[in-house]
Amino acid sequence: MLGWLPYGCLVARSYRFAGRPVWLGGHLLVLAAVVAMVLLGRWQLDVSNAKHFSLQNFGYALQWWAFSVFAVVMWLKILRDRASASVGAPSAEPPVSSEQARIYRHYVMPQSVDRAGSAADPERAAYNAYLASLAEKGEK
Repeated sequence: MLGWLPYGCLVARSYRFAGRPVWLGGHLLVLAAVVAMVLLGRWQLDVSNAKHFSLQNFGYALQWWAFSVFAVVMWLKILRDRASASVGAPSAEPPVSSEQARIYRHYVMPQSVDRAGSAADPERAAYNAYLASLAEKGEK
């Protein structure tokens, strides 16, 4: 019947995780925030009416209601993303093979081309000798 739809559209998401206590706490938090924002918007509308339709307060009322819609939409997106992850959606990065990891671990930084110049600098040679003597004193 739905053979013309791609397989990704037919994958059913499971929202059973949303009934766990941690997620119920999130539901209650979003619900409390939405109720508070709707009431704040209503209060701003009352202030606007008390000031004989203050456009500024009316705008604030609209903002509070938009914030509440945004909170609900974002919470639904979080739930949808979590449900998609539980279905087994492919990850964004392909897994790294052990050979690639081994190559990375054995990487050696390239050495400076100017090796002869460092020996020719007497100030640098003296400083390196000083550091070597400090290292010897620290080992004893």
